[in-house]
Amino acid sequence: MAHPPMRVAGSRSRLAASLLAALVLSLATAQHSAARPARVAARSVLAATPYMGWDTYFALGGNYSESTILREASQLVALGLERRGYRYVWLDVGWWHGSRNAAGQITVSSRQWPHGLAWLTRTLHAAGFLVGLYTDAGPNGCGGAGQGSYGHYQQDVNTFAAWGFDAVKVDFCGGAEYHLNPASAYSQFHGAIVANASRRPMLLSICDFLQPEQFGEGRPIVDESAFSSYSFGPTVGNSWRTDTDVGLPGNVPFADVLRNMDADAAAPQAAGPGHWNDPDYLGPDQGMSAAQFRSQFSMWAMLAAPLMISDDLTKVSSASLQAVQNTEVIAIDQDPAGIQGTLLSTSGNGQVWVKPLSDGSRAVALLNRGSSATFITTSARAVGLPSASSYTLRNLWTHTTSSIGGTISAYVAGDSTVLLRVAPR
Repeated sequence: MAHPPMRVAGSRSRLAASLLAALVLSLATAQHSAARPARVAARSVLAATPYMGWDTYFALGGNYSESTILREASQLVALGLERRGYRYVWLDVGWWHGSRNAAGQITVSSRQWPHGLAWLTRTLHAAGFLVGLYTDAGPNGCGGAGQGSYGHYQQDVNTFAAWGFDAVKVDFCGGAEYHLNPASAYSQFHGAIVANASRRPMLLSICDFLQPEQFGEGRPIVDESAFSSYSFGPTVGNSWRTDTDVGLPGNVPFADVLRNMDADAAAPQAAGPGHWNDPDYLGPDQGMSAAQFRSQFSMWAMLAAPLMISDDLTKVSSASLQAVQNTEVIAIDQDPAGIQGTLLSTSGNGQVWVKPLSDGSRAVALLNRGSSATFITTSARAVGLPSASSYTLRNLWTHTTSSIGGTISAYVAGDSTVLLRVAPR
């Protein structure tokens, strides 16, 4: 049964809206101080743990504007998500429609961005956010002609940095169309970021989403598909996509979540502080049941994946909000050891996944890939814990703690995940 949209308490919502409105007013009329860029850059440690935030793609498609972004950012504050770590506000495809002036400089719509993009980043920075945007490695983008940076890598990166952006997602629609080599193209884009005229630190999200032979025999070959981005991604980017899109706006199927999870799990050794495998965005309220979305959130945390919510936060359901607010699950994703979880065992539709944590405990996910309940079992020894007379078992969704002798097991409902934190007593 569908959950009704979450109604935020009026006073909290009005407070957040008032805060952002005040920032809008003050920054529209005041000079940006010289100290602020340095302050923002200083706190922008680039993905020491998987980055977290909100993206426009599933939430809004390509249809948004300055007022839309400010409203969604206000919701990140009002719903308590910004203080839980969701700090990137990311403009995906749709922020720009491919126009340039005679000098090759990007020009944007004054109707869509009445105060300009530099003003937008200043406003969001002042509210505690970091800001990302989108381009393509080729001359065109997934949103249409001209919406890529090929031939303008340094010029565009200099512009993004001057505007105050903290992150860039580089897609590969135009890259594939022009038969670019992903490793070469993304290395060049990385070089442009390093050499940007503002010397601004900027996170690079690599988005070669192509599956092998997606366009026919040998197009692309495996080495130029998402399946191989892990081989060069850690040296040039902060994250790289490991499969095709997990869905479309309004349609993120659970089967595709499992597919992307499996592809992401193929190269856990490539992930670590500063560089992460990326199975794509979180898709709350995009067609999955509440249990299925909790499974996506649980498994993205186990994979040490970037946690980018893509949902209209003015309409987010209560179940989805409660899921993404779960600080115990977030802590698994954000564990400072930066170890990606791996598949330990499979029996029928039941799987056991394990992730070593920095305090010596283990995160254990009991995942049911099927639609009917199943019994899933493992042991403290099997997940790598030292011998002990008993173990503390914390269920991160029910927020209950129990003591076990060494057997870790549960009946798991269909399409669901029991996520546990286990440690010797």
